Amino acid sequence: KALFMTFRKNQRGENVDFTDLEKDSCMVNQPPGAPDLSLLSFHGAFHGRTVGALATTHSKAIHKLDVPSFDWPIAPFPKYKYPLEENQRENEAEDKKCLEIVEDLIKKFVKKRPVAGIVIEPIQSEGGDNEASPYFFQQLQKIAKKYGAGYLIDEVQTGCGATGKFWAHEYFNLETPPDIVTFSKKMLTGGYFHTSNMRPNQPYRI
Repeated sequence: KALFMTFRKNQRGENVDFTDLEKDSCMVNQPPGAPDLSLLSFHGAFHGRTVGALATTHSKAIHKLDVPSFDWPIAPFPKYKYPLEENQRENEAEDKKCLEIVEDLIKKFVKKRPVAGIVIEPIQSEGGDNEASPYFFQQLQKIAKKYGAGYLIDEVQTGCGATGKFWAHEYFNLETPPDIVTFSKKMLTGGYFHTSNMRPNQPYRI
């Protein structure tokens, strides 16, 4: 929700109020109040089982069968060759290929369902212990900023010290902190940290 709200706030203007049309149309699930936006996620990802989170989950069919979902973009998560030190050139090419597809998908969806945010795990856990390079995550953040999309890193599986640092994304040396970091499970509660820009201006919104 915060990704969508911030995307629309940036489109609308920081202190611009909602129109009567937006207020009326959202109550019947229609634009402009309920805008046709999307989140970009990755093949193999697991982000949850509720309807919105399930639309970004692509790890096992059993989670998704029989549940209506959204036509949102799905990009490939890098698949590396091991050992890494013997396949550096191939893996760098894999990073670039996946990043190009991400950018192509964002451009493709601009006209029909603009991408409000990119959602990704530092390590795909349920998806098969899949990891990507710091370079991949750094460039992904740059793409998100380029197109005005939020950058959400899902640390539900990897946070709270599971990788040797409190947050797995600390290994990536990102230019700036992610816009949103989600957590749960080991933290004994569920929630998210966020940048100040991701905070709605009005109460009762999250």
